[in-house]
Amino acid sequence: MITPAGGTIRIPISSEGGYLTQMINKTGAPSVKGTIVSASTAHANSFMLQANEYDAIGAVYEDGIADGDLCSVVTHGIADLLLEDTTAAVLGAWVKCSSTDGRADASQLAPSGGGFVNATEHFKEIGHCLEAKNAGSDVLARCLIHFN
Repeated sequence: MITPAGGTIRIPISSEGGYLTQMINKTGAPSVKGTIVSASTAHANSFMLQANEYDAIGAVYEDGIADGDLCSVVTHGIADLLLEDTTAAVLGAWVKCSSTDGRADASQLAPSGGGFVNATEHFKEIGHCLEAKNAGSDVLARCLIHFN
């Protein structure tokens, strides 16, 4: 809890250790836990499905929240991310937005290109993988997330 001069600001933290914020689900469908989202370009205080690999702001924390309703989003810290289907999660992997909207790619131990990370790859980065998971459909992997 932070106590500034004007009073107390409460910052909710998930049971996994992620910083939560409430935003309006404007994905057009009920929320799916772990989906990578972006700030809505059409609605104030809202999120939409991450539509390109560079504009992610968080991961949905709650399943089944209707479009238009408030929903918790993890913006930093530990979160379960929805992996790109048929892609495994590698323990310690560098995590980035996948080319599949709303999904994460946790399959690489280091960014492609070796050495210094080029700007294109750097701005896709969203965190680091904290567990290994086998490839499948709609698999969640625990990650420590941050956004560039």
